[in-house]
Amino acid sequence: MALTATGIGSGLDVSSIVGVLVDAEKTPKEALFTEKETTISSKVSAIGTLKSALSTFQDAAEKLQSGEFLNIRTVSTGDSDFFTATADQYSQPGSYSIIVEQLAQSQKLAGATVSDATAGVGEGSLDFSVNGESFSVAITDTDDLAAIASKINNASDNSGVTATVIKSDAGSRLVFTSTETGTDNEMSVTATDTTGTGLSDMFSGTNLESLQEAQNSIIYVDGQKLTSQGNTIDDAITGVELTLTDADVGETSTLTIAQDTESVKTNIESFVSAYNSLITTMDNLSSFDVEEDTAAALQGDSMIRSLESQLRKMVSERVNVDGVESALYELGISTDRDGKLSIDDDKLSDAVTNNMSLVEGVFSTSDTGLAYQFDDLVESYTKTGGAIDSRNNTYTSETSRITDQREAFTLKMEQLEARLLKQFNAMDLIVSELNSQGSSLTSSLASLPGVISS
Repeated sequence: MALTATGIGSGLDVSSIVGVLVDAEKTPKEALFTEKETTISSKVSAIGTLKSALSTFQDAAEKLQSGEFLNIRTVSTGDSDFFTATADQYSQPGSYSIIVEQLAQSQKLAGATVSDATAGVGEGSLDFSVNGESFSVAITDTDDLAAIASKINNASDNSGVTATVIKSDAGSRLVFTSTETGTDNEMSVTATDTTGTGLSDMFSGTNLESLQEAQNSIIYVDGQKLTSQGNTIDDAITGVELTLTDADVGETSTLTIAQDTESVKTNIESFVSAYNSLITTMDNLSSFDVEEDTAAALQGDSMIRSLESQLRKMVSERVNVDGVESALYELGISTDRDGKLSIDDDKLSDAVTNNMSLVEGVFSTSDTGLAYQFDDLVESYTKTGGAIDSRNNTYTSETSRITDQREAFTLKMEQLEARLLKQFNAMDLIVSELNSQGSSLTSSLASLPGVISS
């Protein structure tokens, strides 16, 4: 590549002059690009902050859609060793005496004991029937106890049998256990030999020993007997699930169910807090600082204005609860002058304690309850393809457009610099030629007769 020296003829710093001229054209435009990119970046960040606040508020609203979080119960079993209990929103507060007479258990059957667990047993099939459903497993003469157990456990149509090899001082044997408890899940096992009598000798008649009988659980609730196939009982008391852990017909335990008003209040307070936090976030993102004369990233944004308007309208909505129009203020929740919610603790406590149906109705009435309305509103903004997603796509397009403009402008500035350098170099060449001609002329004149050098 040839070297180009500028300013030789004129003595001017052509490179610096060209640089100043190009910068004068370039700097303002690049500053404008940077300002636009910074503005878009700030808006993208602000939209992310808004989406996070909306998601937090949505989580709090969703909790109030379900009685699981709204109509909560506390459960006490008095440190009973015989059962544990959980209660849902459909359970009624009260106390119940519980006696566990018997636990449910699975049936266990064991085949004959063999000294060599690795030897083949026989050839044929084992047929099982459990609770009206049957399946069959083909056995080859090379299958040992472990192989037979594996075939049973992995059978695609296994209807409820687990096979295990048990080793003792007497030898090894195959034990079949029904996977479900209760007498309905009693097993029957039939061995069929195609060669010899190996399978029948191990699994038929007196060779099939009962290790544990199938058994139902038996409990008494306030003196009333209930028999069940399992140790988890969810139909003894409406809305209550009992898990039996031990049995003693001589021991009585007390189950106490109460309404958990504090947890309900906490969930409602979390909802109010999340709402107020969302309002604060929107105010901060759309504010204007008069003293600093600076606007927030989303100041004047139509999406913020629309969202805030919808939220404020929604908190004043009346909900039809069993034919009666009810609203948040009846629960002690009202709106202040800044659009935020405040709670009258005494009024809320009274509603939660004495009128839970009102609380559930205002928040949890299907579709029209406020928890559903707020959830739907937030979802319209945060979902894929929603308002926020659409706004981010717009910002992405703007950023891409600025990038293209910046690249085109950079090329334009490179072309300008090349053109100016060419022009100044041409000028420099002319100046050099003029200087050379001047020097030659001066030399010629000096050599004329009668010319006296000064």
